[in-house]
Amino acid sequence: MNVLFAFMLLFTNWYYIPKDSPAVPVKVESIDLKLKSDELAFTFFSLSDGEASLLHHGNDEKVLINTGGPGTEEELKKLLELYGVNRISAIILTDEELYNLASLKWLIQNFGVKEIIAIDSAVSELKGENGISDLNLHAWNQNFKQQLFPGLHAEVLYAGNESGEGMDISFTFARHRVLFMNSTSPKSKDFLMGKKLSNVNIVKLPAFGRHDSISEEMIKHLDPQIAILFYKPSLKHDSDLFGLLNDAWVDVYYTRKHGTVTIKFTDINYELFTIFQGEEFK
Repeated sequence: MNVLFAFMLLFTNWYYIPKDSPAVPVKVESIDLKLKSDELAFTFFSLSDGEASLLHHGNDEKVLINTGGPGTEEELKKLLELYGVNRISAIILTDEELYNLASLKWLIQNFGVKEIIAIDSAVSELKGENGISDLNLHAWNQNFKQQLFPGLHAEVLYAGNESGEGMDISFTFARHRVLFMNSTSPKSKDFLMGKKLSNVNIVKLPAFGRHDSISEEMIKHLDPQIAILFYKPSLKHDSDLFGLLNDAWVDVYYTRKHGTVTIKFTDINYELFTIFQGEEFK
């Protein structure tokens, strides 16, 4: 893994911390990922509550995964503006616990969203919502595969409606694989343990890392280089989780501690940088 940049957000401004002179922050007003037509980036936003991730492709298409927790619209707006995002092609909803209707409708109204992707049960519910029913609503269910962007292939490994279940989606780009884990039920865990997942580079951890969300056996089965953990104030992550991941030589990026994480992919490697707000979560 190569670390590309480290950013800091201090007071109300964004700052870049250069490697050659780290004591002198350089103010930046926007982040240009400079993606080529065959490059891709994933950004995992640091919010005070919940999950939201952005897929940026070099062709300027952008897809959001989940909406963040209730009341985080203004935080998400500032982060999207920082990355120069004014339009979002589609929103993927992986789990009913990871989105809320108020945020979803706000995103649709402000970012020109044309498509919503979710499992069948969620799509059925959204068809009755004003401001959503007239969009393109697509159901992704278990084993569904689609080329989301040029070179980026999405596959729904598991999808369920029972407690502790949602969509577990694998994204493959060139030699890279990113797994969004969302299900924590015994059935889903057994199913995923039976899948070949040893080539996963990056895993988004499920259920905000709460107790029994992911086992030592699953971590070894995935054997990722990087794990992303989102923050939810109403849930406490497992106190043993970081130890398990560190023992497995997995680099953990916790949005509460490390801030927003962006990983930029080329066909042969990937680079990571973080941004955070100096006064956040004090």
